[in-house]
Order: sequence, then C-alpha cells, then structure tokens
Amino acid sequence: MEWRFRLAPIGLAALAVAAMDSPSAFVPWKIVGASDPPAKASLLLYWIPVSADEFKHSALLTSRPLATYASQCVAMQVIRSEDAEAIEKLRATGELPTAILLRLDQTELARVHNDRGILAVTAVETMVRDALRVRETEVGAQLDEAARKLDHGERDAAVSLYRIVYQQRCLCPRAGREAQRALKRLGVE
Repeated sequence: MEWRFRLAPIGLAALAVAAMDSPSAFVPWKIVGASDPPAKASLLLYWIPVSADEFKHSALLTSRPLATYASQCVAMQVIRSEDAEAIEKLRATGELPTAILLRLDQTELARVHNDRGILAVTAVETMVRDALRVRETEVGAQLDEAARKLDHGERDAAVSLYRIVYQQRCLCPRAGREAQRALKRLGVE
C-alpha cells in the first residue's frame, strides 16, 4: 500500500507539467445584456454565437491566443443571439455566428463571418493578432516621430507623442516602456 502514496506525487507532478503544455486556456468572456455599456478597453471583441449550445461548446472559450490578447487590454464580450437591438447596432443581423473587433470609440476594425454556420477560432485569433500588429506599427511610428521631433528641438511635441504612446502601454507594452523611459529622461512624469 505504501508504494501508492509514493507514486501519487510523481503522478500529480506529471499531470501539472502536461497541463502547462496544454494549448488551451480559458478566455475571460463576459456575457453582456442589452443595457450593459461596452467595456472600457483599447480593443473590444464581440462574439455573437447562434445559440447557448454553441457558446458552451465553442473553441473560442479555450483559445490560448485569445486569452493572451485579453491580458493586452482586449475586452471579450458575448452578445446573446436574442439581443436583437445589439445585433442590429453591430450590423450583424442574419450573420450569426460572427465576431466583430472594435476600437474604444466603437469604430469597427474587422469582422469574421461564419463559414457554413461555423465560426473558425483561427480566423478570430488572426483578426485580433493582425489588429494588434497594426496598432504596434502605428505606435512604433509615433515613437520614431517623437524621437525626430526631439532631435529637431521640438520638446513639447515629442513629450506629447510619448504621452500618447505611454497611454497605450497595455496594448503595446514594449512601446509603452520605451515612452516611459523617454519621458523620465526628459524630466516629465
């Protein structure tokens, strides 16, 4: 009987290691109602499943890339298929299931339509990844412009650009840290 207890910790350790290598993670989706305001995040991903059953069994619930994007200020919200007002507002009537990516100001960046009634998780992941890459490119250009302005003696304009980049530090952490360091070098907090 004693050997079972000695092997148990080894078995648990093996399970823990296997779980760390698992390609899935739980995505922090929030189900919103008709009266709920949109999330305050840099980007907002809406998912409108066709039914509660689809929601319960979708790979969008356990996508590791989407869970990672949620940590970068991408809010994940689910709209119920019965919420006709929200679906109409997003111009998604007759397109369920669908996923829509919006900016904070509710400007639509991209949309993934279903393929024969199935919303491909890889298409949603790609949509968010591409939007984040575009944003990183834009922020990188702002950093370069701030450095040019600083080289030309336009300190106030450079500080303004660095502040804009720093405000987007959750979406673009590296650029945010770089902007923070530049602001400190300039004596601005």
